[in-house]
Amino acid sequence: MQRYQILSQNEIEQIHETSLRILEEVGVIFSYAPAREILAKGGAKVDGQKVYFPRAMVERERKKAPASFTLYARNPEKNVLINTQKTAYVGPYGAPFVMDMDNGRRLAKLQDFINLCKLEHKMNNIDIMSHIPCEPQDVDPEMRSLEMVYQTLKHSDKPLMATVLGYEMTKRNIEMASIVFGGLEAIKDKPIVVGIPCTLTPLSYDDKMAGAIIAYAEHRQPQLVNSLCIAGATTPVTVAGTVALQNAEVLAGIVLSQLVSEGTPIIYSASSSNAEMSNGSLAIGTPEDAVFSLVNGQLAKFYNLPCRISGALSDSKCADAQAAYESMLTLSMAQMAGGNFILHGAGIIDTYNTVSLEKMMIDDEIIGMVRRIDQGVVVNEDTLAFDVTKEVGPQGQFLTHVHTFTHFRKEFYRPVLSDRNNPTQWEADGALTAEKRANIRWKKLIDDYVEPVLDKDVDAALRKYKEK
Repeated sequence: MQRYQILSQNEIEQIHETSLRILEEVGVIFSYAPAREILAKGGAKVDGQKVYFPRAMVERERKKAPASFTLYARNPEKNVLINTQKTAYVGPYGAPFVMDMDNGRRLAKLQDFINLCKLEHKMNNIDIMSHIPCEPQDVDPEMRSLEMVYQTLKHSDKPLMATVLGYEMTKRNIEMASIVFGGLEAIKDKPIVVGIPCTLTPLSYDDKMAGAIIAYAEHRQPQLVNSLCIAGATTPVTVAGTVALQNAEVLAGIVLSQLVSEGTPIIYSASSSNAEMSNGSLAIGTPEDAVFSLVNGQLAKFYNLPCRISGALSDSKCADAQAAYESMLTLSMAQMAGGNFILHGAGIIDTYNTVSLEKMMIDDEIIGMVRRIDQGVVVNEDTLAFDVTKEVGPQGQFLTHVHTFTHFRKEFYRPVLSDRNNPTQWEADGALTAEKRANIRWKKLIDDYVEPVLDKDVDAALRKYKEK
């Protein structure tokens, strides 16, 4: 599928040049002393906590990250190739609240987390498990990330993400996940877990995120070096100005990762959007968010790196029409931008604060539609169907032709949620809205869920590790 190019090559190069100037002349704050030491040894100028990156250093190090890698699952059939061409969808990430039609909006608990793991596992359009589909508030924060890794591994055999809460906890998450694959030695060149360390915009990294970058790189595990800027609040109000600053932040993190371990897999990750200027808060279901996605996709291709883009985003407070049209906008642009790792692929409402179970189902439908568009059109003698058209002729019908039965399953997307019946049949079936059908569907998926087999000795080792 042809990707949408919102900027010219010259304009992308101007953004890149401005980012290099920011890194060299303005600098980036790293509060984490080990990160400053690594960067200094690599050629950066360090003044207190501020680090200045010479142009040549940035250009040298950014080219060391690979353009592709395989993310391994405990079920080999579910391994995911991450490159600059394919698209993988990932679940929601980081919401403290959960919502459904039956119980309303509430602080997430461990059972909500488990239910979301089951849904992500059952949803064919979710390829990778998110580390925090919701944040279980009834689990001790000190042990929460390990509990989430355990529950994710237990309830799904898809690839997974892990924490970024500091050097030590990140190392523990990686070590725990490695148990399933034979231990740390077995994963030295085998990506099994992904992290998403984030900048502290503008132009800084705190101790936890810098430590996480180092930990992932030491174990050669992939990471989404991420910047979430709020245009007009934490970065310049213009899209170009925000992207230049955001890009400088991401490049700084990429340089650090490659200085720790050359060739560490990186996914270029940027999730900026704009401020709602009436109150100064972040807004995500916006056309500007979609524009940022398109630019970020081009920048990632410029650097020959896989690209993370956010997916089904909405500022709506429930799974309503606003949630649907905002999510269709952001998911479509994520795909058109050439996104390769679509985080928040389903479920997000309330500006990242809430996951809706009904919206998980609605977004699953949208992903299916977007993936059909990305499939494109096959043009050959068989699909052009001249002989079929000649045989049927004027005023004939194609519905019962063998050519139709041969091709319709591949040509047409089959909806899993949408209603295409006539009004009479729709009313006879209960006149259910999309939200009500979604409510029925997520419950059925959980009822039909079968836990994937996890070796009992491995399960015991995981439990022992998280409790030590």
